[in-house]
Amino acid sequence: MSKSSEQHRVNEQLLTAPIHRLTLLVELIARINSTMDIESLLSAIMEAAQAIMDANASSLMMLDKETGELIITVPTGPARAEISGIRIPPGKGFGGWVATHGQPLVVTDAQKDPRFFGDISKSGFQTDSLICVPLRSSQDEIIGVLQAVNKQDGTCFTELDIPLFTALADQAAIAIEKERLHQESIQKQLLEQQLDLAHQIQDGFLPKQLPDYEGIGLAGMNIPATHVGGDYYDVIPLNDEQCALVVADISGKGVPAALLMATLRAALRAQVENRHPVEETIFLVNNTLVKDSPDEKFVTLFYGVLNATERKFTFVNAGHNPPILYDQNTDELRLLTVGGLLVGFLEDIPFESSCESLQPGQVMVIYTDGVTEAQNHAEEMFGEERLYELIRQHADVPAQTLMEHIYQSVVDFTEGAPQFDDITLVVMKVEPSDPSQPGTP
Repeated sequence: MSKSSEQHRVNEQLLTAPIHRLTLLVELIARINSTMDIESLLSAIMEAAQAIMDANASSLMMLDKETGELIITVPTGPARAEISGIRIPPGKGFGGWVATHGQPLVVTDAQKDPRFFGDISKSGFQTDSLICVPLRSSQDEIIGVLQAVNKQDGTCFTELDIPLFTALADQAAIAIEKERLHQESIQKQLLEQQLDLAHQIQDGFLPKQLPDYEGIGLAGMNIPATHVGGDYYDVIPLNDEQCALVVADISGKGVPAALLMATLRAALRAQVENRHPVEETIFLVNNTLVKDSPDEKFVTLFYGVLNATERKFTFVNAGHNPPILYDQNTDELRLLTVGGLLVGFLEDIPFESSCESLQPGQVMVIYTDGVTEAQNHAEEMFGEERLYELIRQHADVPAQTLMEHIYQSVVDFTEGAPQFDDITLVVMKVEPSDPSQPGTP
């Protein structure tokens, strides 16, 4: 029989149903569709099932997709308190058969049917006759079954009852799915609100204003790939002539990385205030992170202290992308690699520091791999060489302008491809004595 012929037969059977049952169906469907609370919705469905089928008991069983079990979610009748929440093994019982085969079922003598799973209730309630139909989602997936047991007048359910009961089940499935989507929408909104709040909190960790030293320009930016990220940068004033610079990249992305970033920031700032040498500061921060972070999480970190008066920069590179120090006067480009292993990986590992005497016309660019590993639609990376060339070409502009130019070059290179990693940049520029010249005369 074709699908159109089957639907025509179902429609005819619906029209031959007693008018009071059709009226009751319409009224109860309206009530179901007007209910948004899930508990009230399920209760309305079960009241409808019991009333329309004139049954002694009914049950709504929802399918657990992970286990394949049917869960008796909302039963009615004399044993409802006893059987609520019971799980039926996959394929077992009449409900399991309907969920497996996706077909309605009418049983006139349950006790003699080999599919009978047995009466779950111990109160003496006996299943004699029943009707069971599948609940289907809008994608035609089985999400549960609707069942009515024992007609109140003592007669048996028949095939003629199937269209009416199926019509109720279809409406119930639509209402359940709508309620689930509504709840998912609410949860999504709550999650977005929480992520927005987390973004605001994380944004508050970034420096609002960078120190202003004569002859030295500083600029920094952080663009997370999602609401929250695992990149971190900070510029921490120590006194009128010194500040600490840090750029870090937490392994992973999203909320877990953001939480570890917050831990790193707290540990680092606590040690910075103690004014330890830079290598000892990172040694202590590393030990803190090893104890407080999961084994699979680690941090690449570049940390240094700038003495603006003496024009000295002392640093430790803990497994981070080597910052670039470029000198306009000599066209020399060097990478700052001295330091040690990743932070948060092994306890009590030593770190080594190095000191640079800064010269007028020098530019330092500290970055995370979200810059060099940015990809275009052809999956080509931006790469270190492009970054080096950009710095050479634009080293004569202020630190803020250079930083913005690097970022815009990355954006242009990706051609609108999604940003898969956080992007962080810190630029330090030692201004030439004569602003008209690239370096010191």
